[in-house]
Amino acid sequence: MKPIVLAMIICDYYYRDSHTGKSILAGTFSSINSPNFPSKHGNCAVYIALTDVAQHGKIRLEFKKEGGSFSMKLPPWKVKCPENRRAVVEIGGNINGLPLPEEGYYEFIVSWNDVEISSRRLKAIKIEMGKEGPSQQNKQE
Repeated sequence: MKPIVLAMIICDYYYRDSHTGKSILAGTFSSINSPNFPSKHGNCAVYIALTDVAQHGKIRLEFKKEGGSFSMKLPPWKVKCPENRRAVVEIGGNINGLPLPEEGYYEFIVSWNDVEISSRRLKAIKIEMGKEGPSQQNKQE
């Protein structure tokens, strides 16, 4: 039996508060702008909330270019089965320097015990940078 993915969020930072046990997410996004490719996104984190976890298992993320040859598998997380399978299991991790070889669509694929159960799309967009930075251009308009 496969768990159900309730949420999958891509953001700049993730951490779990040690006092409350709450997951903290900062800077959610669905696209990354870059003036050049290949590029690396400095701070990236992925948060996943699961339910219906009926047995111990492992979750693995794979980041890949849709329709391309680029693929990067991240180390797996071991997931313990909660006492009540209706419980929500939260997992998150940070990725420093997320590689973006070219402009286009990418996806994070979630696998449970090597079976794909969900995915989340991310778009890498090439932007033109003028002599003035984007914040200066907006102030003049």
